[in-house]
Amino acid sequence: MTIEQYLHIMMKRWMVIVVCFVLVGGGAYGGSKLMTPLYQSTAIVEVIFNTGSNQTDSYTSLLASEQLLETETTLATSDPVLHEVASHYPGFTAEQLARQVTATAKSNTQLFQIDVVDSNANRAARIANDVAQTLINQQRQISQQNTAQSSVLLYIVQSAQPSRSPVQPQTLLNTGAGLVVGLLLGMLLAILFELLDTRVRTADALAQMLQWPVLGTIWRAKSSRRRREDVVNPTGRDAYVEAYRLLRSSIGFSSVDKPLRTLVVTSSIPEEGKTVVAANLAIFMARAGKTVFLIDADLRRPSQHKLFDFPSNKMGLSNAILAFRTPNMASLPANAQRLLNSFIHPTAIPNLFLMPSGSLPPNPSELLDSKAMQNLLTTLDGCGAEIVIFDTPPLLGLSDASILASKVDGTIVVVDGTRARKKNIRHMQQVLTRANVHVLGCVMNKQRRTRREATYPYYYDSDEEAELERLNTSEVRAFLSPDASVEEDPMAEKTIALPKPGARKKEDLSLSKDRGDGEA
Repeated sequence: MTIEQYLHIMMKRWMVIVVCFVLVGGGAYGGSKLMTPLYQSTAIVEVIFNTGSNQTDSYTSLLASEQLLETETTLATSDPVLHEVASHYPGFTAEQLARQVTATAKSNTQLFQIDVVDSNANRAARIANDVAQTLINQQRQISQQNTAQSSVLLYIVQSAQPSRSPVQPQTLLNTGAGLVVGLLLGMLLAILFELLDTRVRTADALAQMLQWPVLGTIWRAKSSRRRREDVVNPTGRDAYVEAYRLLRSSIGFSSVDKPLRTLVVTSSIPEEGKTVVAANLAIFMARAGKTVFLIDADLRRPSQHKLFDFPSNKMGLSNAILAFRTPNMASLPANAQRLLNSFIHPTAIPNLFLMPSGSLPPNPSELLDSKAMQNLLTTLDGCGAEIVIFDTPPLLGLSDASILASKVDGTIVVVDGTRARKKNIRHMQQVLTRANVHVLGCVMNKQRRTRREATYPYYYDSDEEAELERLNTSEVRAFLSPDASVEEDPMAEKTIALPKPGARKKEDLSLSKDRGDGEA
């Protein structure tokens, strides 16, 4: 990962870092305060080695002096010395003193120091002085028992004094170390949580994972009890409405080089909102003046007829496929486009026509992969519709969506920002890649919106919105395409005005009409 990605993780998981920083640092401070203070006192003893009048072998004398210093340092913490000192303090044993008393020789000198650590500062000083004095007394007794004159003399050159500040615990140092450890621990946990997190919650994370563009972000409804008319065919001044306008424009920009006539809207798993996204995308394209066919290609659990209040037994896709069962396109009847009218039905939205799923077949995959389906797609390509949108089943576990996606101009994948998992998204990408599908991009659906992202109402005042709502479809189409013929009432006729064979509408109007609708 790059430095920018690490910084993004730190900002995303800042709460984990702060909690670890405060807990570990506070724990170190609290633990230091709860510890019993320990004080250290030090007595310094000098060892003098008397060589007599013979000064000829100075090297031997120096070596003997160093060895004698090490010997006296060891004797300072020996059992005879500690037992005698312990007898001066009721309740103390030699074993306890052995843990409290240390003796250390100072290099390049004839000095060694006796250090005592105790919870009482005065007692630590007394014990250090007692150890030094006891060692001197015992050495004197040994010298007196020896007939020869002793050549070793011990002197206390610095008596131990009570310390004013404890050596343990070092509260400031412990707290600082705890804060640093807490910060590092929080950063490591943030990276670990990010690596172990199987969820995909933001459009940036989705784009980084798939390397596909995110065409739009559909905001999550404010309430689970939101009315259907507020979710499907939304109107008014709302970020939910603007999200679909942006999605429509993004699709127009993505198909500048090659006209986009057939489009599949799918998802990796069920209940990610692809049906609503497909319906609203078709509605907003129709509002821009395009002739839009919305086809419910989910031949297992169709839903589009419910959104547009169509009866479930309405003739639709499955019936159309059966009607186009001919060996080749040359044998199709001359009125094939008129035959298509039996299965495409106008809706209450001007310029939008719906082909429901029709009767549910026992073999949806075979039906979608049949020659009849290819004949139907060829007929749809010349029927006069400027965009045909297919609402398909989920990709994972079914082959329907991948079969149809390989036959159309482009595919959009809808991802639920509240339920998406990396495993499913990777699997979905592999399925589309194997099928050689042209993926336009993704739509992040049901995204939670923060205050920083709630900027839409700022740019639209009430007068502009009221004017936008007063514009009907005929006015919009007349504004966008002054030379185009517009029917007075598209719902008055129940058949679709199809062009003559060989005639085709202009292909390059998606981008211009998107811009025109935005200006309106």
